Amino acid sequence: MKKDFYEFCEIIEKLRAPDGCPWDREQTHKSLSKHLLEEAYEAYDAIIDEDSHHTMDELGDVLLQIVMHAQIAKEEGEYTIDDITDNVAQKMIDRHPHIFSDTVVSSSEEVLDNWEEIKRKERGQKKTWESLSDITQSLPALMKSIKVISKAQKGGVLPEIGKNSFLKDDLDITKDNLGECLFEICRVAQAKNLDPEAELGLFLKNFTKKVQKLEENT
Repeated sequence: MKKDFYEFCEIIEKLRAPDGCPWDREQTHKSLSKHLLEEAYEAYDAIIDEDSHHTMDELGDVLLQIVMHAQIAKEEGEYTIDDITDNVAQKMIDRHPHIFSDTVVSSSEEVLDNWEEIKRKERGQKKTWESLSDITQSLPALMKSIKVISKAQKGGVLPEIGKNSFLKDDLDITKDNLGECLFEICRVAQAKNLDPEAELGLFLKNFTKKVQKLEENT
């Protein structure tokens, strides 16, 4: 028999009940956090592999983590699953004024620009460094770098900060050799006993500080 969403929520609530599963009852937001991350990566792998059945299964595991967190929050009087869905639904409405209001856009790029501008206003961010600081700290450094570069470019601060790069603008990096180039950087780092993830993360922190100092002095 198929179960709908709220029947699934009731199953999780039963697992967390006093007479429920000992393991599930012991879990907290913090203890589950690593599982949420792991399940998200497993779902990502399934999507990249274009395996629809595996993707469906892994997305279910991600949903399980979300409902578990919602149930824990409900027990602690913080929020409920309905609060989560209501919040994200309103966010989608607010950030798509070209659908739910009279804003006109002509491309997906404009949609993304509007999204970022609305998000900045929601969070009271007026400076580029504030939006850089708001990027998820636990993202892998390489993924975070792309976000930093994108926001810095839009804020007009990347040229001032990155003009002394040791890489040449005409360096022949393509889709075919980018992976090899990154691998070689990691190989050199390993040979010098350096941690590329940690060093890139540190650079991004210092980059944000430089942007803040630049903006505060202009």
